[in-house]
Amino acid sequence: MEGLYFYWLAWIGWVWTTFFMNKYNPLRLKWTVMLLAVIFAAPFTVDVLIFELHLSAFAIAIFIFLETRRKKTGSFLYLFLSAFIIMLAYTSFLMFELFDPVWVLFDRKIMLGAAGFYLAVLLHKDRYDRILALISGFLQGDIFYSAILWKFNFPYAAASMVFMDILFISLGLLLVWSAIETMIAVMSGSTINQVEGEEQKTS
Repeated sequence: MEGLYFYWLAWIGWVWTTFFMNKYNPLRLKWTVMLLAVIFAAPFTVDVLIFELHLSAFAIAIFIFLETRRKKTGSFLYLFLSAFIIMLAYTSFLMFELFDPVWVLFDRKIMLGAAGFYLAVLLHKDRYDRILALISGFLQGDIFYSAILWKFNFPYAAASMVFMDILFISLGLLLVWSAIETMIAVMSGSTINQVEGEEQKTS
């Protein structure tokens, strides 16, 4: 079923931000509103120029704009470059799949989601920048792929339920990886403190 991963992960994320996230966290309201907007806008489509877009694309684009407009020039340019790399990787995967689907060995959603996750981790150290680059790159890649198919008279709606599945699988992997990094950092810090305490006792 198209959209299954998306709805499951999006609702889990909304429940987390609404009921479990610290209410003083500045990201809480942003993520709650964004997730709700994307969930409710996803089924609807609109024609813009040559593109057929799901309304979730506009919700995502507005979110990206609001989160990047205050970034410094250097940080913004690097974020733009990393999103461009992810866009090229996403579009290239879909083009290879279109012309030679044999090499897609298992679920394409998981393969694309894992590829986006890997590139985001490789290109950014900051966790929030990873999310922004991933979302921006995937959305631009899907719109670019739609434009390519339009030239060959193949109908393709950008930001479809399949796209949302891929995006949220990749975001889910990013969040799990961030949790693992946090656990490792906490464990490393506690180990260092324990060693320092033992050294102080022996000295």
